[in-house]
Amino acid sequence: MPEHYEQILEIVAENPGSTVDDIEDLAADHSIVDTDIRGLLAEAVSNDDLLEFDDQYWVMRTGKYRFDRYDHPET
Repeated sequence: MPEHYEQILEIVAENPGSTVDDIEDLAADHSIVDTDIRGLLAEAVSNDDLLEFDDQYWVMRTGKYRFDRYDHPET
């Protein structure tokens, strides 16, 4: 995986519904520079690690982002 792939996933997990511009700004705040953020996002979407809808990104609840229990109020 590319060097900053996991860091980008962490940024999206901490900021659900972020746009590409938001993610680029947040990545810069985390000292992630000279990186093809759009390419990493496209790879993460194709790997089913991120979901893109309406130009916004969310982390899929898999791997370390998965919850042990579904905590919906109607369950």
